[in-house]
Order: sequence, then C-alpha cells, then structure tokens
Amino acid sequence: MSQLPATQRDYLRRPFEFGCSTAVFPADELAALAESGALLEALAAGETPPATPDQKHFLKVARGEAEPQSVLERAWERLKGRREFEHEQAAAPPREAADYDMVEFDADRCWW
Repeated sequence: MSQLPATQRDYLRRPFEFGCSTAVFPADELAALAESGALLEALAAGETPPATPDQKHFLKVARGEAEPQSVLERAWERLKGRREFEHEQAAAPPREAADYDMVEFDADRCWW
C-alpha cells in the first residue's frame, strides 16, 4: 500500500457504498470490497489512473477485456452484475397477480 499514490490511499480510507444487496457475496469478496471498493470504483470511473500492474489488469477486467484472476476482481464482477440485476428489477413493471378463478365469498352468506 505504501507504493500507492496519496490520492489512491485516500480512496482506501473512504467507506464503500455497495449500492446493492450484499447477500450474494461470499465473505472474502465482501471483505475485499469493503476494504478496497472505493478505490476500485474510482479506477473504473477514471477518477484516478492505475498505479500498479494489478490495477491495470483490474481495468481490463472492468472493461470486459480480461477474465478476473483475483478475489477483488471476482468481487467487482459480482458487484457489477448484482447492481445491474437490481436496477433491472426496479425498472421492470410489477408482475400481475395470478387468477385462480376463485369466486369471492359473500360476507353476508358466510356462516362462520
């Protein structure tokens, strides 16, 4: 971490906002994102340039040019997928209730 520029070390101190449910993340990926997620988000958004070969590879993974190799890269891929899924679910129209052809009961005729 000492080889990182000061601006990137600042990102590591920031809390990471997942922006989605964390229920699908294994513990190791959850911990990795909680620690480095803000930096990864800044790298992916172009807010800070890559400073290490690992960060350059991460950017290739984030752009879909390479397969994830580390826990952090796998976690980022899962995070992107989860955010996209939840966004699509929120935008989708609600499903219609199933009609089971049940006759509504009449309260005035109910004997119990």
